[in-house]
Amino acid sequence: MAPNKTVQTAKLAMAFSLPVLLAACSTLEPPAPVMASQPQIVDRFDETGFTGESLPANQSRAFIDPSNIREDAPIEYRVVKGDTLWDISGRYLNEPWKWTEIWESNPQIENPHLIYPGDTVELQYVDGRPSILLTQAGIASVGEPGLSGAGVNVPLKFDENGNPVPMYSNSRIRVSPTIRHESLDEAIPTIPGDSIQQFLVHPLVVDQKTLARAPYIVANDDGRLIVSAGTRVYARGQMNNGQTDYGIYRKSDELVDPTTGRLLGHEITHVADAKLLNLGDPSTLMITHNKMEALAGDILLASSQGSIVHQYIPRIPELNGEGRVISLVNAISQSGRSQVIVLNMGKESNIQSGDVLAIETAGKHVIDKRAGLGHKKVRMPNVRTGVVMVFKTFDKVSYALVMESTRPVRKNDIITGI
Repeated sequence: MAPNKTVQTAKLAMAFSLPVLLAACSTLEPPAPVMASQPQIVDRFDETGFTGESLPANQSRAFIDPSNIREDAPIEYRVVKGDTLWDISGRYLNEPWKWTEIWESNPQIENPHLIYPGDTVELQYVDGRPSILLTQAGIASVGEPGLSGAGVNVPLKFDENGNPVPMYSNSRIRVSPTIRHESLDEAIPTIPGDSIQQFLVHPLVVDQKTLARAPYIVANDDGRLIVSAGTRVYARGQMNNGQTDYGIYRKSDELVDPTTGRLLGHEITHVADAKLLNLGDPSTLMITHNKMEALAGDILLASSQGSIVHQYIPRIPELNGEGRVISLVNAISQSGRSQVIVLNMGKESNIQSGDVLAIETAGKHVIDKRAGLGHKKVRMPNVRTGVVMVFKTFDKVSYALVMESTRPVRKNDIITGI
C-alpha cells in the first residue's frame, strides 16, 4: 500500500503545480529563434575598466597618476629592436622605474618583462584617467570610434610598410588565445645589454683572501711580452683537472670606503681566457682568447658557463643612511648616462640586482654675511643629478648603470633612495 500512496501523492502535487507553472510561463516573452553560430561580440571594458567575461571580476585596469605622465608622451609607440623597457617607460612616465606597478596590474599584460620588437604600447584615457596598454603577438585593442578604452583583442596582420591591418571588419570580436613562438632571448632587455655585458661575464671584485690564494702566471712559452691566442703560459697555484676553463685577471684598484676608510675589495681587470692543458708545478695552459697581453703575476680564476640575464625587476630598497660612488668604470673624473659606476653598498647593506637609487651632489657651503661678525657657513641642500640601477652585487660593493643624469656623475657623489 505504501508505494501506491506515494504515487498518488506525487500525482496530486503535480496537479497543483502545473497550473502555477503555466501561469508563470504565460507572462514570459517567446524564446528567440535559434540562429547559426556567429562571432560573439564582447565588450571587455566599461567606464571603470576591464569587466568582460574574459577577465576575472575582481581585476581592474591599472591607472596612472596623471602627474607621472610626461607632457610629450606619445599616444602610441611601436617597439623596435634596440629598445629597452626603461627607455620605453621613459617615453611615457616621469618616473620610468615604476612601469611594473602599472603594467603588472593590467590583466591584459601577462608578463611585462617579455616585450618584443613589433609590440605596441598605447596610452589611453578612461574618464580622464591615463592607462598604459600593451599589444603583443599581433593582438591589438581595437575600439569603436569615439569610445576611449572600449574594445577587445582582434588579430592583426601587417602590410609591407609595417602598418597593422585588421583581419576582420568587425570592430569588436571575441577571438581565441594564440601562442607566441618566439625566443625569450629576443625580448627587449630592461637596460642596455651592451653596456653591462662584460661585467656580467667576468668577476669584478675579489677580497684579499681570494687574491692571495689564486693561481698566478709565472712565465709564457718563449718569454715574449705579447701573448696572443694559441700561446702557452705556465702558472703556479692550486688547480685541478675537473676545472679546465680559467679567466686571467690583473689586479687593478683598491676599493676603499670614503667615509670609514675600510678596504671593501680589489677590482680586477679581465685580461684573457685560457684552458688547462697539463696539471703540475707549474701547470700548462693555452690562451684561447685575449683582450690584452697576459703578464707574469696575473691571477687565474675559474670560469663558469651560464646564461646572461638582462631582465631586471626594478625595486626601491630601504636604505640605512647614504652610500657613495667609489669608482667610475672606464672614466677618470666624471661619468654619465649608460656608464657603469661602483657603489660602497652591497649584499651586506641589503642591495640587490634591480635596485633603483638616486645620485645626489653634495650641497655647497656658502657664507651667511648677515649672521654677524662670524659670517656663519650654511650648507645648501643636496642636488639630485641622476638615477642608477644596480645590476651586479658583491658582499660590500655593487655595480650600477647610470640610467639618467642631468649633471656629470663624480666619485664620492651621494647615493640615496628615490
